[in-house]
Amino acid sequence: MSRPYRVHVAGVTDENDGYECLPVRLAFGVPVNRRLRALAVVAVLALGATSASLAVAPNAQAAPAAIASTRLAGDDRYATSAAISAASFKQGVAVAYVASGRDFPDALSGAAAAGTQGAPVLLTAPTALPEVVRAELVRLRPKTIVVLGGEGAVSQAVHESLQTLTTGAVTRLAGTDRYATSAAVSAATFPPDVAVAYVATGRGFADALSGAAAAGAKGAPLLLVPGSSVTAETRAELARLSPDRIVVLGSTGAVSASVEAELATIAPTVDRLGGADRYATSAAVSADSFPAGVPAAYLASGLDFPDALAGAPVAGLVGGPVLLLPATIPAAMRIEITRLSPGKVVVLGGLGAVSTAVVQQAVGLDEIGRIAAAYTAPPPSKGAGAKALAWAHTQLGVPYKWAGTGPDTGGYDCSGLVMKAYEAAGVPLTRTTRQQWASTTRVALDDLQPGDIVFWSSNGQLSGIYHNALYAGKDPVTGKSMRLQAPSPGKFVELVPMLEANLLPFGGRIG
Repeated sequence: MSRPYRVHVAGVTDENDGYECLPVRLAFGVPVNRRLRALAVVAVLALGATSASLAVAPNAQAAPAAIASTRLAGDDRYATSAAISAASFKQGVAVAYVASGRDFPDALSGAAAAGTQGAPVLLTAPTALPEVVRAELVRLRPKTIVVLGGEGAVSQAVHESLQTLTTGAVTRLAGTDRYATSAAVSAATFPPDVAVAYVATGRGFADALSGAAAAGAKGAPLLLVPGSSVTAETRAELARLSPDRIVVLGSTGAVSASVEAELATIAPTVDRLGGADRYATSAAVSADSFPAGVPAAYLASGLDFPDALAGAPVAGLVGGPVLLLPATIPAAMRIEITRLSPGKVVVLGGLGAVSTAVVQQAVGLDEIGRIAAAYTAPPPSKGAGAKALAWAHTQLGVPYKWAGTGPDTGGYDCSGLVMKAYEAAGVPLTRTTRQQWASTTRVALDDLQPGDIVFWSSNGQLSGIYHNALYAGKDPVTGKSMRLQAPSPGKFVELVPMLEANLLPFGGRIG
């Protein structure tokens, strides 16, 4: 006799903790263990879903050829930096930069400088130059070498060993701290009167690394600030640079509004490129800096710095972005990759940094990629969505109930609320989240209308869909996109801001 189990998808971070909207009956006589739970979505589809329920919506037909991809990686961060250099730079470069592979601050501004000068950044252990990096420097035969950071980052012993690998000088660019080092790198690289300067927090690496490729492509410096103030060294360097425009990287949580205001006393124009997290910021930097049709887009993990650090100068030189990614491509990044339409995708780092599944998502070999490649905006809703949303507003405060379809069943689960909302609008709708995906026409997030259905997935694919909600338009006060949903056990039907984590880049439209 079959028995109901809740399907929990491991690793899901949405507020509903990954619970499916409907209990699933599995034909097993013993409880499934955690691994089987993670696989249960696939099992349910195989056992219970019809081919029609999984069909791609009418406006998502066969896709064009996928984007070509290549991976640059080594056995560790040092070997990866050497592999990136070997694939990107010819012998006889004018300069090579060497930075610590253990910590990021001193090297962040150096990545932008290296991109401007068409130079590699190679990583070293603090007290010893890895043999794979030494071999790459022998191949490069740089005319000069620049060490980034003080002796705490790259020891004097490493500095001296580098002297044997160039016929020119080995110089060190360093200051009393990461901010002074940033100013020193800028002062040694860029003349006054630059068109633009980038400013990022020095307390984290992500925003600066996304900005380093953009800065390198534009021949611009990147300077660091503590986040809530501008240091004397950074202010003095910005005054010397006299930029026409300063671009602040990251949200106010990374670089405060007071810093932005202070920067406005230095440059006539100050713009901010930021998003809800490091991945949305990375997409925003790319969208501001690079046109469609770039030669390449570089993908790197947003959870650690080394691969993106070594790749940023190459990206800047080629004229493409560095896009930071988590374990699955967020909606904002999918949209940006589609807009970029890169000639190729270059993956920085090994499988532990950027998985094959993420690469497939990026190059359009996955389900969502095929939809994106063939997407055209659907006709406007004829009113069913607005009616469904209006009715759903009357259910605010009703408890969440697993498998619930209304107060008479104790409450709603997510797909039960969506189904009943559309029934109230005169449109019959299938029951589960995946069936509702299959029953609706694809609509990109940028094209959403109030009442459209939005979906969350644990793996960025149709097979991982576990939650949905009604798009409720933008809040007139905050400007944030809103969703009306039955969220999770112990909660109530609510109207809250959209959550980007695990949000698919396409929703569904009816009527």
